[in-house]
Amino acid sequence: MPEQLSAAAPRRVTLKDVARASGVTASTVSKVVNGRRDVGPEARQRVLDTIDRLGFHPNSVARGLRMQRSDTLAIVTDDLEGIFTNAMMRGVEDAASSAGFGVFLCNSYGDRDREQLQLQRLLDKRVDALIFMSGNRVGRRPEPALPLQGTPYVYLYEYGDAQVSTVLPDDVGGGALAATHLVDAGASRIAFINGPREWEATADRLHGFTRELTALGHPFDRSLLRWSPSWNAEDGYFLANELMDIVPDLDAIFCGSDDLATGAMAAVHDRGLSIPDDVQIVGFDDRSLAEHQRPPLTTIALPLHQMGHLAGEQALASLERTTAPAVFRVPCELVVRKSTRGG
Repeated sequence: MPEQLSAAAPRRVTLKDVARASGVTASTVSKVVNGRRDVGPEARQRVLDTIDRLGFHPNSVARGLRMQRSDTLAIVTDDLEGIFTNAMMRGVEDAASSAGFGVFLCNSYGDRDREQLQLQRLLDKRVDALIFMSGNRVGRRPEPALPLQGTPYVYLYEYGDAQVSTVLPDDVGGGALAATHLVDAGASRIAFINGPREWEATADRLHGFTRELTALGHPFDRSLLRWSPSWNAEDGYFLANELMDIVPDLDAIFCGSDDLATGAMAAVHDRGLSIPDDVQIVGFDDRSLAEHQRPPLTTIALPLHQMGHLAGEQALASLERTTAPAVFRVPCELVVRKSTRGG
């Protein structure tokens, strides 16, 4: 008969305790804990039930030393307070936890010395893989601030060495989605208020937008393009007014961010015009503020959670060396609300 472990035992439950309570050997419990397949289904289930009942927690440090693994990933970001970081981090954590991994988080604030110190600590903790993540914009980053001693890594929302897997949003495709939607919604005089010129995303979104309009038989009128010096609503307001002064029959504005779009919407309202009956507006990002506009804002959603999840999966895959490095561009999604017709 399996032995019963006293519920009043004050010490930590051990692997041997589980073995005694299950009526199997410690070796069998170890095989179950480590996912080995050479255990019969009845014995495996008895061990799992006992682990559940006793609240056994394997010693992950000791197991990691034996297996040369710590079952941990680490995210090193340059901006923990970036507006996109939380969603991407949740995606990484979801992928990691599904595989039984934990996640460390470090914020370098873009400081190389701080990153070097953090990387040394992470390597000392024997993290299995790293994810270098930008908190605010897609762009090239320098090599890691410390040689990583063979520890694999992935880039998320930034890129570097071409031999490292990289996860980015498909901003070109996002711009194309906006163009298709506005044409389908009956717009003909379409303006584009883009973000700052120096951002890579602005060039990609413009390229996708203009290419798709041309393909749909509505070549973009470049006189209706405005480059904003910021992503702020105030600039969206100013530039939308400038466009409507020049083009009284303007019937749609695509904005490079939701903040710019909220400014454009305010400009339309201040002129006594209706959204979407007179002017349709599309934003980009799908910030939480978008659905609370009046009317709720149609926008192109950045696939942040999906990007984080994919980065986590690629970090895990790198441990098995089962995939070659690649650049993954995750598709954006059109979220139709009431600022365009048909929403």
